[in-house]
Amino acid sequence: MPSDNEPRSQLPDPYGHGFARAENPVERTQEKWQRQEDLRLQAGTLARHPALLTLRLAFGFSIAAVAFLSVLYPGQTLPHPGYTLLIWGAPLVLCTGPPLLASEALWQSIQARISLREIDENIAGGRQSLRSQPGMDRILEGIRDVRRHHSVNALLGTSALFLLSLSTVIEVETTVWNLSFLLAMTMGLAHLFHSAFTIDAVVQQGDAMPCLVHHAPTHHPTQLGSILGELIVLHLDPDLVLDWSSWLDSFHESLIPGYDKHQSWERVLYILFLNANGEIDDQGAIKELKEFIRPDALSSVLLDPEAKFNWRSLQRLLNHAQVWQPGAFQLLERLQQDLLRGDSKLLRSSWRMDVALDPTCPEGSGHLFIVLNNQLFERASARIEVLCPGGDPFSRDHRFELQPCPPPRDAVQLNANGEDDALDWVPRYLQQGVVLWLGVAWPDRIQGDRFVQVILRDESGVVLESHVLKTKVMRRAGNALRQRFWALERARLWSKRPFPEP
Repeated sequence: MPSDNEPRSQLPDPYGHGFARAENPVERTQEKWQRQEDLRLQAGTLARHPALLTLRLAFGFSIAAVAFLSVLYPGQTLPHPGYTLLIWGAPLVLCTGPPLLASEALWQSIQARISLREIDENIAGGRQSLRSQPGMDRILEGIRDVRRHHSVNALLGTSALFLLSLSTVIEVETTVWNLSFLLAMTMGLAHLFHSAFTIDAVVQQGDAMPCLVHHAPTHHPTQLGSILGELIVLHLDPDLVLDWSSWLDSFHESLIPGYDKHQSWERVLYILFLNANGEIDDQGAIKELKEFIRPDALSSVLLDPEAKFNWRSLQRLLNHAQVWQPGAFQLLERLQQDLLRGDSKLLRSSWRMDVALDPTCPEGSGHLFIVLNNQLFERASARIEVLCPGGDPFSRDHRFELQPCPPPRDAVQLNANGEDDALDWVPRYLQQGVVLWLGVAWPDRIQGDRFVQVILRDESGVVLESHVLKTKVMRRAGNALRQRFWALERARLWSKRPFPEP
């Protein structure tokens, strides 16, 4: 028996020269995820190119048109199946291959990402089970639907081309010949309509945040800490939430000592929101950010194009949340206008309450946002009562004790040097007030115009303020879903814009 000190025999390397086998399961999973991510981004970017989207629609129509004309003019039919493959073979591969490849790579990438979250202890956000997170089942089902759409589209296109090719080898003007052209025309039209109805599934490919479009904020608290910060987090998919928490820690470390973390974060989002709306230019926004973010940390925190969260991606997320919840951003814009105008209701009232309700409620449900501020100089209690006639529930009652938030003495400027401006007051109001996000719903038998009443009472029950809001209840979503998709697609374009110079 050989001793431990004897050198072990040199066995041949079965993997060959230059081949390194990754024994670590984390490394293997990371390599697989990165490989599928690269493939997904490349194929997705190609698939959503406008030329290929047009080709996708024209392919089925051209086959249907040729099949129809061949029946009308039998003498002008293609003489050999090779011609059909020569004319339509490459277009078929171009219009169906990249979307199918991108959707399969997306599925494999998500599966690898889920595995990484479960086994990698050093990943941003820590080890988590993504499958158990709220909303992940909806995301996975949405990705399955995308794969299914692209597979069906490829099958319809291949079948149409096969039937058109088959008709060229069948005796002219026989029953089988006519039937093959009829089926080719049917398949071509089916491919055309399927491509038109599923074009959304192609356009959404190649996204740096692939799960975001499939996520819907089905779970949310009734009371929000703020409008901007919490709304963004609630509209992130479960994987992005974990990356977000890790990035937010690095943001807090970049603040100049002495500044409140939560109010500073709300101010960053508000500045980026104003910059996206064109109310503050890039240099003005950077100047404001440098007041509470260390200049040496600004580039790494907000101006790094390779980072997942940066200046442009945050603006995209703000617009993404605004598409989902426009009412919340109406409250933000009205607060800003009240401060800029020096509205008497804002300056002289003890309480400030503002409400926003979706103008339409597709499928009988909508969102109601309420913001309340105590403008006294001491803590005070108030009660908000929501009445929804015919809705479910009919009445809701919320009680609060709010910290003081005295208003400014006069109108403020949006951006002023050396004094408090709207960039200071808006985050202060959002942090020190109460923001309610309530769902409103009506039974299936109710549709048309409905009303919701919001009542503010003091501790003794005296009515201080009342608002009556109108909405239209619809049983079907109609075009609302497609309109929202294209609005989300426009929000996605923010991440492609150039970065400002620091």
